[in-house]
Amino acid sequence: MGNTIDLGALLTNREYFLDLYVRMAHHSTAIEGNTLSLDETASIILNDFIPRAINDREFYEVRNYKLLLPHFVEKLKNKVAIDNELIKFFHSFIMRDLHEQAGVFKKLDNAIIGAEFDTAKPYLVPTLLKEMCNNLYFRLERASNDSQKLEAIFEAHIAFERIHPFSDGNGRTGRLLIIYSCLENNLVPIVIPKKYKASYIAYLRSGTMDAEMLDFIQDIQAKELLRIRKFT
Repeated sequence: MGNTIDLGALLTNREYFLDLYVRMAHHSTAIEGNTLSLDETASIILNDFIPRAINDREFYEVRNYKLLLPHFVEKLKNKVAIDNELIKFFHSFIMRDLHEQAGVFKKLDNAIIGAEFDTAKPYLVPTLLKEMCNNLYFRLERASNDSQKLEAIFEAHIAFERIHPFSDGNGRTGRLLIIYSCLENNLVPIVIPKKYKASYIAYLRSGTMDAEMLDFIQDIQAKELLRIRKFT
C-alpha cells in the first residue's frame, strides 16, 4: 500500500473521517494554544456535548471543524482544486464566530512573532496565493513519486504561511490545506501532533524543504496509515 490510499474508498469510511477530524481539530488548535483535551474535543465534535465550563473561543475553534467536515468531504468528492476561493471558503469556517473577517484576506500588514522575514503585503496576497497554487499543481503533475508530491505540498505550505494571507487563522487554515492536498492526491493525510509543535515551527521558520523535514513528515504519515488500517 505504501503511502498511497484509495480516496474513493476512504471517503465512504465515515468513522475514519470523524476520527481524522477530531484529531485535526485537537492538534491544530492545540498548536495555536487551545487547552482542550482530545477527549473534550471528541465530546464536542461527536456528541455536541460541552464537558465542562470552557472558554468560548476554545469551544468555537473546535466546533468549527465539525461545521466544516461535510463541506470538506464534498469538495474532495467533487475534485475541487485548491485556489483562492477554496482557501477563503475553508477559512470562513475555521474562523466562524472568532473573527469578523472570516473568509476575507487581510487588509492590513501582519507579522509572525520572532520571524526574520516580512509577510506579504495585503495587496499582493491574491496574486501570490494564485502563484502558489499554480506552482503546487504544476509540481504535483510532474512528480514521479510520493516523496516529490509531499515535497511540493509542504513547500506550498511554507509559502502559504510566509504569505500569511489572513489577519488570524493562518496556521489552522494552512494545516487544513495540507490534509486536503494529500487526500486529493491519494496520499495518506498528515496530522501534525501537538507534541511536535517545536519541530514543526522550526521547519517552517527555516523556509526550506530538506531531507530531515521529509523524514519528519513521512514518519507522521506512516503512523496515520496504521490509524487508517484500524478503521478499514
